[in-house]
Amino acid sequence: FGITLKGIVTCIRHFGPDKARETARCAAETKGDFLRGFGMAGDENVGKPGDFTWAFDCAREAGLRLTSHACEWRGPDEVTQTLDALKVERIGHGVRAHSDATVMARVIDEGVVLEVCPLSNVVLGVFADMASHPIERMRAQGVKVTVSTDDPPFFHTTMSKEYAALEQAFGWDEAVFAEINSTALEAAFCDAETKEKIAARLANGR
Repeated sequence: FGITLKGIVTCIRHFGPDKARETARCAAETKGDFLRGFGMAGDENVGKPGDFTWAFDCAREAGLRLTSHACEWRGPDEVTQTLDALKVERIGHGVRAHSDATVMARVIDEGVVLEVCPLSNVVLGVFADMASHPIERMRAQGVKVTVSTDDPPFFHTTMSKEYAALEQAFGWDEAVFAEINSTALEAAFCDAETKEKIAARLANGR
């Protein structure tokens, strides 16, 4: 299918900072053409982003690019703490940031990319339905957003289902999806040559 795959090593927030340090060391030692990034997932209600500064500094110093889950369940300040402490360029979810104009302005100004998982957010009750999801409001305001499936086996979703739901809820057309894919490619943790090849395929509609 011509799929290009790169890896992100992920520490788990509710496993604690010590495990995150071990994970970061492993990622730093094994980074290469496949392993390009380091991130964090897990329960946002356990600890705070600043607890994991050492792990993210270690990964950054090794040349890995950084992302972290934030602001799916907790408020906009979670984005602020994540950007300040972990210095990531992408945030997984980030969807509650829309309620704070100051945080939104920072996300826009710094070009932070939000990896949004719309159907997951609805299934888990973060938002009542697709119509109330803020992805379109954020995109219209200038936030760089991408569309992801989160955990497809758990949420019984695919990229096709995500796209169909967004088209139905917000009237997204081919131009909007092209914009979303361009943002995703720009933010991808891969080398310039790979991006150029994928960009050419997108331009040709393949």
